[in-house]
Amino acid sequence: MPAKPQPKIIVLEPHLTWRDTLREALNGLYSQLIIAATYEELLATLQEMPFDLAIIDLWTDDSFGSNDADNNGTHDSLEALLYLTENAMHTDLLVIGDAEGRDSLLETPGMPDRIAFLARQSFSSEALQAAVMQRDEYPSGALSLGQTGTLLTLEATPPRIGTRSGMPRVLLVEDQPFWLNVLARMLEEAHYFWRAATTYAQALGRLRLESFHVVLLNPSVSGTQSDQEGWQLLDYLTHHCPRTKLIAISGKLSTAEVAKLFMGYPIRGYVDKNAFDKGSLLSLIEQQISHFFLRVQTLGDFRLWRDGRQITHLGAPEADLILKLLITRRGAPVSVDELLNCLPSGSSTARNFARLTEVINVLRLALEPDLPRPADSRLIVREGATYRFASSDQVEVDADLLEKRLNNARQLEGNGEISAAIRLYEQSTALYIGDYLPADRHILWTANERTTLQTLYTTALNRLADLYAHEGRLDMAISAANTALGVDAYAETTYRRLMRYYACKGDRKAATGVYRTLVKLFSELFAEEISPSTQRLYEDIEANRPVSCVEVRPGTGEFRAVASD
Repeated sequence: MPAKPQPKIIVLEPHLTWRDTLREALNGLYSQLIIAATYEELLATLQEMPFDLAIIDLWTDDSFGSNDADNNGTHDSLEALLYLTENAMHTDLLVIGDAEGRDSLLETPGMPDRIAFLARQSFSSEALQAAVMQRDEYPSGALSLGQTGTLLTLEATPPRIGTRSGMPRVLLVEDQPFWLNVLARMLEEAHYFWRAATTYAQALGRLRLESFHVVLLNPSVSGTQSDQEGWQLLDYLTHHCPRTKLIAISGKLSTAEVAKLFMGYPIRGYVDKNAFDKGSLLSLIEQQISHFFLRVQTLGDFRLWRDGRQITHLGAPEADLILKLLITRRGAPVSVDELLNCLPSGSSTARNFARLTEVINVLRLALEPDLPRPADSRLIVREGATYRFASSDQVEVDADLLEKRLNNARQLEGNGEISAAIRLYEQSTALYIGDYLPADRHILWTANERTTLQTLYTTALNRLADLYAHEGRLDMAISAANTALGVDAYAETTYRRLMRYYACKGDRKAATGVYRTLVKLFSELFAEEISPSTQRLYEDIEANRPVSCVEVRPGTGEFRAVASD
């Protein structure tokens, strides 16, 4: 029989030491081996070629030690497993992980029906080699997720990992079936990302596998109060999850036990089941989520303020450019490949992928310092092989505000509310204190946004100038039009406006001077003739015929005409 071809293997291993261990253990067992350090690197490689076997090393937060508390490895592993399940159905899967995390993995919504699992506690080169060589026996030789079952009986289905980005993440720890389902339905109806556990061990497994903003905990969970497991979980949360907010819920704690909760633990609230109110509990959960207001200046300079305090350091030298790109495309996905271009050249591909993850994580924490871990960011959201800067009520970008105010001013003008429209146009133009990201003119992806905002600004100035002229404030109209020319010197309509304003003011010499400047500009730079409408306006001014101070505007009729003298 011909020898069985060796497999192409891809590995996701966020831990440097283990990358060397796995490379050595797999030596001689593959036709090609790629070891990715990050989810982004794994995804980019999978899109280039197929693999026969994917080995995913699932590190829990505790596995990394205190120095790696913000490591994104677990988040990467879970998303990688789901991606492979949905997009690489012919790729066999092998997970390496802590034995105590096995059951939590099995209970994670969206995991594959069958998967091979190698416990880290019993890991050896021989065990890994045997798993690789026996991969043809998958799934019959694999660990069956579907047959393992779960201790939970839930009427609501927890959301899949990677979904509900930006929503509160809540772990419900409750062993009474009635309350388990009441609270689970409540979390699902609120469209939160949630998980449920009925025992201390289940809760611990979930906390090691995934991060949460809030833990809603019955301290009496798993048996009688003498079992103390709920209180042990409080101890664990206090010491290992300091950024996770705790809410206790019970119907049988004594006054002394409630006092113990608040005196011994960082409890943010207590809910008495005997006086349960869903709205009050949801409000209490919402209060625990970090609410902030981020203001972004992109016009004239690039600056950030969080709750009124300027952010002067984003955590990494490359973070500034990456954030500018994400904000420029705000609301739209930006590919990992494009983000990699923001990093200095010269490093290896693997190092660049790892560095991108590092920079984005420190950037997330610079913007949202209260995150349980970087992957929980509500501003910089990862979606497959892309990242997105999420727009929300918590973020104000001056470029967006300019457009919003201009649209509102146009509506007021269309309704004939001229004084209100003028005030809003003035507020709009005041926002434009310089071009978009002026220090980055040389970067191609800033050009379209810069041009769009310049057009918005000159449009606002020209509308404001016409409204000033309509009210007889000709000097202010001339000033606004000249400012518009300073931004866009090639807009013929703006020159025509100035001709009208000067003519209505009685300054025929200035009006014809604007015309001659326009003719010289067009003939020398564009080799073009001016439009017939501009030519006719010039002839009317030269002949001292009456001209209107502003041209006809749709929906408002023609403004008064006055003699040019």
